[in-house]
Amino acid sequence: MIHTPEAIRTALKAFLAERNDVVAAWEGGAAATGYLDEYSDLDLEIVLGTGTPDELFQVLDAYFEQQYGILKRFRMPEPAWHGMSQTFYLLKDTPPLFYCDIAVVMADNPRKFTEPDRHGNSVIWFDKTGVFKATETPPEEARQLAERLFHLATDFDWLSLIELRKALARQNWIAAHLNYLQFLNRNLVILLNLRYRPCKADFGIRYAEREFPEEVTAKLEDLLRVTDVQDIARRLPQAQKWFEELKEELTPDFQSKGGQP
Repeated sequence: MIHTPEAIRTALKAFLAERNDVVAAWEGGAAATGYLDEYSDLDLEIVLGTGTPDELFQVLDAYFEQQYGILKRFRMPEPAWHGMSQTFYLLKDTPPLFYCDIAVVMADNPRKFTEPDRHGNSVIWFDKTGVFKATETPPEEARQLAERLFHLATDFDWLSLIELRKALARQNWIAAHLNYLQFLNRNLVILLNLRYRPCKADFGIRYAEREFPEEVTAKLEDLLRVTDVQDIARRLPQAQKWFEELKEELTPDFQSKGGQP
């Protein structure tokens, strides 16, 4: 018997709603951004009013084991970058690409990933105390993030390119491929994010195919189609030209703000 994601959601929602220590739960990820499909995982955030994340994960371990059986479990080492406690579960007898990504946060933690401009419109399972607050990213916070990433991408682009050209000169496919992808992701894509989705400047290349204009996505896909050193050498001038154009366009927004001149 295969347990469907819908059935798992329904049962888990009822189980959590009955617990006194859990005050709210909502889905993020694909459910929040409108891209939920048959390949999506369960991206769930649970808010605790009492107790600890460790205690709740012990409860969830027992629940999942009893109801489905656990094939794999991974607890994110803490402190995690997002300030929450997070565990991934791969359950038995579920679709092969389905897993549960569960984050637990205390009710008094102000950071709950509820900003619609960054994380979409969360699908609320229940909210007993009105803890859910959907507010846009504060402008100053968004500005600081954009400034930091702009200078990260543009202050050291010369170093990225030297290492890439060095690998090309040596005809070293592994090093060239790695450095080329790093230049695209750490330099070019950061500027593309700042140009087309500034509140997600730190998302890297994730979801680019959804959120960039079609012509931008097509151009980026073409740059990624490399199979040897010669391909990289042919595409690098185009990638660098695009990067320089974006750098010139965006520099007036950042030239008087931090970073190196």
